[in-house]
Amino acid sequence: MTTEQQTAQSAVVDLQLCFGGFSYKGLKAENQDAFAAIIPTQQELRAKGAVVAIADGVSSASKAAEASQLAVTQFIQEYLATPETWSTQKSAAKVLTSLNNWLYSQSGFVDALVNQDSPQWLTTFSALIAKSTTAYIFHVGDTRITKYRHQQLEVITRDHNRKQIGQRDLLTRALGADSHLEVDVYQVDLQAGDLFMLSCDGIHDYVSKAIFKTLFDGLPLSPAKSDLEALSEKIVETALERGSHDNVTCLLVYIDAVPNRKLAEIERDLSSKAIPPALKVGQQLDDYLVKKVIHASIRSHLYLVIDVKTSKPYVLKAPSTNFSDDAIYLQGFMREAWVGERIKHVNVMRVLPGKQDSQFLYHVCEYIKGQTLGEWLHDNPKPSIAQVRDIMKQVIGALRSFQRLDLVHRDLKPDNIMIDEYGQIKLIDYGTVFVASLDENQETIKEQVPHGSLNYIAPETLLHMQADYQSDLFSLGVICYEMLSGELPYKPMQRAEVTIKNYSDMQYRSIKQFRAELPLWLDLSLQKATAADPKQRYRAFSEFFSDLNKPSASAVEAYNNQPWLQRDPVLFWQSIAALLFIGLVVSLVN
Repeated sequence: MTTEQQTAQSAVVDLQLCFGGFSYKGLKAENQDAFAAIIPTQQELRAKGAVVAIADGVSSASKAAEASQLAVTQFIQEYLATPETWSTQKSAAKVLTSLNNWLYSQSGFVDALVNQDSPQWLTTFSALIAKSTTAYIFHVGDTRITKYRHQQLEVITRDHNRKQIGQRDLLTRALGADSHLEVDVYQVDLQAGDLFMLSCDGIHDYVSKAIFKTLFDGLPLSPAKSDLEALSEKIVETALERGSHDNVTCLLVYIDAVPNRKLAEIERDLSSKAIPPALKVGQQLDDYLVKKVIHASIRSHLYLVIDVKTSKPYVLKAPSTNFSDDAIYLQGFMREAWVGERIKHVNVMRVLPGKQDSQFLYHVCEYIKGQTLGEWLHDNPKPSIAQVRDIMKQVIGALRSFQRLDLVHRDLKPDNIMIDEYGQIKLIDYGTVFVASLDENQETIKEQVPHGSLNYIAPETLLHMQADYQSDLFSLGVICYEMLSGELPYKPMQRAEVTIKNYSDMQYRSIKQFRAELPLWLDLSLQKATAADPKQRYRAFSEFFSDLNKPSASAVEAYNNQPWLQRDPVLFWQSIAALLFIGLVVSLVN
């Protein structure tokens, strides 16, 4: 292989595709079909993917054409406007739910009755989002998505209709038909050379698989957009020739290439910028003058700096040269900056946009004058419940902003929470954050070990490498418990002692063991927040905070009605052991 060929091959690292379609009213007076497609800019293509959609307005609806056109254009526009951090499925689901609600409201449906004077906005809908190496498919109705690979056809979607003898099939699902939307979701791996067809029933009800195969077999290798448009028009003509009396629409999507980056290439990109050497007071890095070394460890360095152009103070964070060969660490460091630039909340540390022309790897954060929660706890060993509530409220606000963006912090602990001089909380250090949208891509290094700090990390992460917002809730509960008692809800583990094999290996320790004056209802709230099994935890941060503010009488009653063994299994078995020992002593004496 020549050097030029190697360069060309290594350059194919992004998703490459093209599309072409054709739509015609056929024998009908109006074309009630619609399709739309977009391949966004490179950055957006990586974050959100390319989007194609087709819709077939329900002919009995007075606003069928308008509904189908609105569905495809609004879906693409609104989907691309969702946060870059959201997963594809979350983004599409939010948009489709909103779109369906609007169409349903315009049709005048009230309690399953139809206002005959209202226009009806009903349409079938199918969309394909190609992102990284996966096609995400969302489907409602009897439009259809078909895959052609290695000269084999596969219909991916399932038509939502019911056969009627001697009559046209009865449509059972459509956008705008019901306030509760059911969407079929599929995930299909992408391969170079794949061809996807999005079609309305006026096409696939009249053209057989054998004919489709013949037409697709004749497509040239690496077809251009014009080739796909010509083939789409040919398919439409074929459907009409075979007796289709409906609108006829066909949209073809061809996958030229999928991301093919190897581990070595990803690691090379991660190390493309140099890690700056340890800095001293008075030294300057780009436009930032070091005024103080805040923290230095084997992992990272924190400096108080001023921007020489504006004289504003900031914190500059740089990785340690000890981790110059650790791709996982560098990936997390860069991800922290990426997330920090996108998340905006009063209780989350703000990260400034990076300097693209810098040769060094670092990021600049807002300067927070204060102390970590760990330091605050050292100064306030027995805070009041009211003080703890105030801190919990602010941390929950920060975590909910993470949750809204489909982010999981994964390393929540007292040292990653700052309290400024006014008592305001700032969540910091989110280099281990889980980003749903980035996790879908094949351009990140897969993690092999759980991230987080032992004794704060959720059990499901230790056992199954899984983490979601409930994992952050567990860590939050541990912090709350520690603030009130100075202890941990479970027996502390050392790194070499991580031997739990299931949730039952972890036994909650009542906080009343350490602060007997604390009320039972508070202990029960903390027990639920830090339940080892995530199914037993609160379902929302707001539920936990509500129980911290208002005692749950029902929880206390339920606790009191439990058998002694369930209420306190450790004390129960200790008592049994004590009784057995006393019995043994008595028998020996006698």
